[in-house]
Amino acid sequence: MIMIMETGDAAIIARTNASQKPPVIFIHGLWSKPAIWRGWNDGFEAAGYAPLAPEWPAELGGAAGPETIGEVAAHLARIAGALERRPALIGHAFGALIAQILAARGLSAATIAIEPASFGGGVPRDARAEAPVDAATAGRGPLLMISFARDQTLSSSVTREAYDQQWRYEHAVTEFIELPRRGRSMPVESGWSGVAQTALTFLKRFL
Repeated sequence: MIMIMETGDAAIIARTNASQKPPVIFIHGLWSKPAIWRGWNDGFEAAGYAPLAPEWPAELGGAAGPETIGEVAAHLARIAGALERRPALIGHAFGALIAQILAARGLSAATIAIEPASFGGGVPRDARAEAPVDAATAGRGPLLMISFARDQTLSSSVTREAYDQQWRYEHAVTEFIELPRRGRSMPVESGWSGVAQTALTFLKRFL
């Protein structure tokens, strides 16, 4: 039996399971907080899903220092594994990288990676070894990768590179879309609702 040590997570899991709705886990990136998904939560709940945006271990006081990719992935894997239905995963930046890690472990019904951090040269070698993304794993599920045009901070080529590695897995749907550039804090910036609708449209095809 999977043990969830954090009381807050246990309550969220119980509420999500009781809803009988398809769960959607939102995963924020570095220097962000779960609150950035507030608008997305409301929209997905109105659409019939059960959204949850867990905190990372250090945010819960469960880590002595900055957590590693593997620690965050393990924490979110425990939450995903405790749900009665396989969740959809939606992540931004490093959160999108973690979403792909969990999908590679068969923990996702469908995954949306928004401006994902690179799991190639952009991630330290020890981090890749600790929590690798296996694009060819069985049971990965459908994957949508979202990039933004003319992004001066994270080039769309990074997302395209990740897509090029993922689409080779022929047993699951893998799609790429490039949207007009908005601001940097994507989940809360002006125009976020259009991105959320793109994600929602993709999920409705599979969940």
